[in-house]
Amino acid sequence: MKVARSLSTNLTCVVIITVALLISTTVLASAEEAKNKVKAVFSPIESSLIALKQSNSLNQKNIRHVLNQYLLPEVETRYFTYKVLNKNMSKVPEKLKIEFINELSIQLVNTYSHLLNKYSNEVINIGQASLSNSGKMAMVDITIIGKNSTNKAVVKLLQSKDKGWLFFDIEVEGISLLQSKQAEINASFNKLGIEGTLLQLKKINQKLLDD
Repeated sequence: MKVARSLSTNLTCVVIITVALLISTTVLASAEEAKNKVKAVFSPIESSLIALKQSNSLNQKNIRHVLNQYLLPEVETRYFTYKVLNKNMSKVPEKLKIEFINELSIQLVNTYSHLLNKYSNEVINIGQASLSNSGKMAMVDITIIGKNSTNKAVVKLLQSKDKGWLFFDIEVEGISLLQSKQAEINASFNKLGIEGTLLQLKKINQKLLDD
């Protein structure tokens, strides 16, 4: 009996250890996939920035063009917008939701463009990746190492069933774009209402695009 019980206990331990190892491997693989996604997106961005720098064409307009080409298709713009709207989401008519997605996407791209605006042949280093407790979100460190300064950011990605990892937020100096916009939009809704907030976003974005 003791031998049988011992074998049963050992077998249980083996099963638990095996499952734990499988889960650990899956988590590591998933975090690595998120990191690889960031590398795959930022590699052509970095190459484009180098080309712009060499041709003395590195400006906000051209950087936004690069980001619209390589980054924006990899952003979960609907999720970002809905999280920004937060409790105000139910107030927005369906016909206006697409417009909010478009306008807030412009502002998201503009935040990235500000981060990259002072690019001067620095190294864009993709650092460590980590997962949320649910495993559905990933955080990947980005460091832009220059001669005189180092800029750090954390990009956040959401796991999509159809498209894999997609970007949805960025933290620069510990400040989340999503949370900042959430507070900003909430205050605007209270002051200007739905259509007034949308109009204000359009005015801000038009000024950005005209610069």
